[in-house]
Amino acid sequence: MDILNRIAKYLLIPLITSLELGYAQNKSPNVDSLLKEAEKSYGHDVKRTIYSAQLAYTYSLKEDNILIELKSLKLIAISYAAGGDFKNAYLFAAKGLKFAQKNKIDSLIGIFWETNGYIDYVRDDYDAAVINYKNAIKFYKKDKLEKKIGNTYLDLGILEQKRSKFETANDYYFKSADKFLKIKDTSDLAGTYNSIALCYVSLKNYQKALQYNKKALTIRKNLNDNALVAQTLNNIGFAFKEQNQPDSSIFYLSECLMMRSHVKDSSILVLTLQNLGSCWKIKGNFQKAESYILRSLTIATNYGMKEELAKGNLDLAELYTAQKRYKEALTAVKITENTAKALKLPELLMNAYAAEFNLYRQQGDYKDALVYDTKRDAIKDTLLTIAKDKAINELEIKYQTNLKEKDIIALNLQNKLQSKTVGEQRASIIALIIAAILLLALFAITYNNFRIKNIANARIQLLMKDLHHRVKNNLQILSSLFTMQIDSLNDENTKNALRENESRLASMNLIHSKLYMDNTTTEIEMQEYLTKLLHHIKGSFGGDRDRNITLNVDIEPLKIEADKAVAVGLIVNELTTNSFKYAFDDTGGEIFLSLKQPSKSKLLLTIGDNGKGMPDAYEKKSSSFGLKLVKLMARQLSSELKVKNDNGTVYKMEIGV
Repeated sequence: MDILNRIAKYLLIPLITSLELGYAQNKSPNVDSLLKEAEKSYGHDVKRTIYSAQLAYTYSLKEDNILIELKSLKLIAISYAAGGDFKNAYLFAAKGLKFAQKNKIDSLIGIFWETNGYIDYVRDDYDAAVINYKNAIKFYKKDKLEKKIGNTYLDLGILEQKRSKFETANDYYFKSADKFLKIKDTSDLAGTYNSIALCYVSLKNYQKALQYNKKALTIRKNLNDNALVAQTLNNIGFAFKEQNQPDSSIFYLSECLMMRSHVKDSSILVLTLQNLGSCWKIKGNFQKAESYILRSLTIATNYGMKEELAKGNLDLAELYTAQKRYKEALTAVKITENTAKALKLPELLMNAYAAEFNLYRQQGDYKDALVYDTKRDAIKDTLLTIAKDKAINELEIKYQTNLKEKDIIALNLQNKLQSKTVGEQRASIIALIIAAILLLALFAITYNNFRIKNIANARIQLLMKDLHHRVKNNLQILSSLFTMQIDSLNDENTKNALRENESRLASMNLIHSKLYMDNTTTEIEMQEYLTKLLHHIKGSFGGDRDRNITLNVDIEPLKIEADKAVAVGLIVNELTTNSFKYAFDDTGGEIFLSLKQPSKSKLLLTIGDNGKGMPDAYEKKSSSFGLKLVKLMARQLSSELKVKNDNGTVYKMEIGV
């Protein structure tokens, strides 16, 4: 039976195809039509594409049609790669490359280097793909094929981004953009801007991501490319969501959804719907949030999108937890946990454990909460170790590459020496031996010093990391004890006092968590730190106050030393907590925080609210522990806190850097 199947596969099916096309009646085959048929089926039917392309290749050899021959070889190679048959893919790509090299056709040599790069990319061998794409560019440059150069730079950027080399990726993206600007190819230019934006998203630089997404949006609107306009609208909405600007995000995501309304419930809508659900959750409209998330889950189920199903259920679990629908939340988060384990997605599994920790903690089940908090920390530590190992491996590869380059240089030198006279050879060899001995001695001394210094630095970094880890864990334990105590008390004054102390601990714990995760720096990124701190404070109050009070955060992307960051965090914690406690009636309001750097030597911190304003008894209240702490931190920063009533209470402080 296997023999019959092989005969049917390799003989009968091509014969039937030939009969269908009329080749069995001694008609002259049209190789152009054969190739067009192959190109038409590419991406839909791998086997038919290969059959048609191989027929085109066979008849092009008989007709000596070089162009069709090479196009067929490329199409056969990439089709085999798409079908997972890499052996045949490389075989046909090699045929094309050999022919192009034999005839010294630079553009075709470049095309087949690019084809080899594509095959490497499909089989996830990104290192080999980069080498092949770079070879392609060399030959494209000889023929000044600007569009091909631009597209290959774009492919190199995508590869480097997949290898988490974001700086190198953006370097290639900008080279690609320059080429497309030069030849006025606006469609490909928009695609490059979109790739640059995605790279900045990976770096969590959402301002830059928005900048390049908006450039792409302008071009795509001018081109009336509605499908790509919708894609860019979705990307912009996501960037606004990640910056905690739900209103702006909802605007762009809704536009995207409207433009895609003709596709009904297609898989392309899943991410847009999930992002909309997250935004409405941030705004406190749980009913709308649930409707979008459930719709996304229905589509993901229909299309078998397992990872998207897991992420959607995680959103649903967080939403149900906020509504105290604990049983439904647990069901949803378990789906996420099991899927993340099955698909081996450690970051998603870590987020699932975090959601389960929050779920059990909110129910007062601190025993189970601690179990999932420990599981979450274990994955976090594992991911940190993987990242460090990856960096070390990259350094090792660079080191080995440098050694190989030195070996090549040494061999070239040896070949040159062989062409000289015997006397010159001996003199040169003696001189080289002496120089080598001196260099080896110098290298040994330098290497020994370098090794001693590295061992000392590694020891210091390990001790600092351990210190920050211990401080983080101790602060977390204290914070958990305060939280447990708060939940067991009835006296509101005592609960408020403990809640304030828990917030102070959180402000310091966020910093030590950051220092533990990245022990190569003592600086804290203030935008991320203060945003997390404000949302933690808001969450600690809970109830109507949490829902009715909105946060307006405007912080420039800047870093300051950890000791100053602690002081700023404590000040923000005390003043924001005061606003939550005293500034508003039941109607709610807004709390705003701004941190700007108007000059290189100065920061401007502004905290305020649009509440009732400063009470007459402020001077008496200023003797409270919280405000004493604020004044103490201000003195530590060599600054002074200024306060005034301006449609609420506004605090300002200038900080030297």
